Amino acid sequence: MSDYYTLLTALPWLADLEQSKQLPISRIALDRRLTMLADDDKEQLSIIESLYHPDWSHFDGQVDKDLIAVWKRKMSEVQSPVLLELINIHMELRTLVAALRSRASGVENPELFYGIGRWVVRIRKHWFEPGFGLEGICPELIALQRLMKKENPILLEQYINQQLWNGLCQAERKYHFSFEAVACYVLRWSIAERRIQHDGRVALEQFTVSTKRLLQQSNLDSQLLQGCSE
Repeated sequence: MSDYYTLLTALPWLADLEQSKQLPISRIALDRRLTMLADDDKEQLSIIESLYHPDWSHFDGQVDKDLIAVWKRKMSEVQSPVLLELINIHMELRTLVAALRSRASGVENPELFYGIGRWVVRIRKHWFEPGFGLEGICPELIALQRLMKKENPILLEQYINQQLWNGLCQAERKYHFSFEAVACYVLRWSIAERRIQHDGRVALEQFTVSTKRLLQQSNLDSQLLQGCSE
């Protein structure tokens, strides 16, 4: 992958997420600058964006097992170890939320739960333990549980976005003028765009949709109705 000195110096500074009130560049202007990417990097960026910010309408009718298979296949196409690790962290956070919501929905068979990342096996093994056996090794779970008790999905989504933002910032600073830095900037831009443009109602609706897609709630409901206690 190439170095992108000209491109990155042409990208305006993004304020900290909590301080973001207005985007410093439109998506149209950003896309114009991204034409400086090599073709392979453009393709990679498209894959990475689809994993971070999926278009849920593309997954209509898919059950959770198939959805996870699609994501894993896309992740296998990511060439950068740095970005793949960031995507894994993203997926692990979503998996933790999905596990907490799935168990709270009444799922009693852990084999019905599907997710991505290093915690899936442990989650299934310790399904009936409050912290899935992750106490002491996964501090994010404690924060997620605390926020879920508030029954405010917007706060939960803001926490997840802040964790993702922090990881992207660290990688962007570490890998100066690389494709990784470009991708981290674009992903941060998308997080800031959602925070600024989506009011509370829209944010709640989108979070509800994303959670339902991840859990494939309709499939869960049908299983529960059939006596299965994802």
